[in-house]
Amino acid sequence: MLRKSLISFVFLTLTAWAQDTDPHHIPECGKAKVHLANPQYLTTAGGIVAVELPDGWVLDANRKGVFYFLKRREDYNSARTLMYVNVEKREGSLERAVQKDRQSFQKNCDATEVRDLAKPGLLEQGCECRTQLFSCQRKQNPYVDLVTKISIDGLLLNVVLSADSASELSSYRKDYDFVLRHLTVVK
Repeated sequence: MLRKSLISFVFLTLTAWAQDTDPHHIPECGKAKVHLANPQYLTTAGGIVAVELPDGWVLDANRKGVFYFLKRREDYNSARTLMYVNVEKREGSLERAVQKDRQSFQKNCDATEVRDLAKPGLLEQGCECRTQLFSCQRKQNPYVDLVTKISIDGLLLNVVLSADSASELSSYRKDYDFVLRHLTVVK
C-alpha cells in the first residue's frame, strides 16, 4: 500500500512539474499571478513597480528616481555592493536599449568588457529580457555591473547589481536572482 501511494505521489509530482515547465503554460508578459509576501511599491511616472527584497536588504528612501537597495546598516556612499531598479519608458526595441547601454558604458570607462549572459529566471516569464555583465577594469574605482533589462507594458525595468569586483558581485547573485523572481509592474 505504501509503495502504491509513493508511486502515485511521484507521478503527481512529475505531472505538476511538467505542467510548470511547459512553455505553453508561461503567462503572457505582465499577466503573472502575483502574491508577494512583503512588497515594496516603487512609484514611477510610468506606473507602479512591486518588488520584494531579499532578507537583509532595504530600500534607500533618501534617493529619488532610481530605487536603490542596500544591505541593512549600510549607506549609499559607503556600500561596496548595491542593487537598484531604474524604470524608464521603453523607446524602440529592447535590442536598441541594450546597444545604448553598451555604448554609454564604453564611453564612460576606457577598459571595458561586456558579456551576454543566459536569460535569468523571472517572475514575469513571458516578458522580453536581456542580461549582461559589464566590467570596468580601470586602475582606480573598478566595478562590475550585472544588468537585466525587462520589458513590461511599455516600460523598461533595468535591474542592476553593482559591486567593486566580480567576486563581490557573485556573493550577492542569489539575492539579485531573488529580486528578479519577485518583481512586476502593478497596473
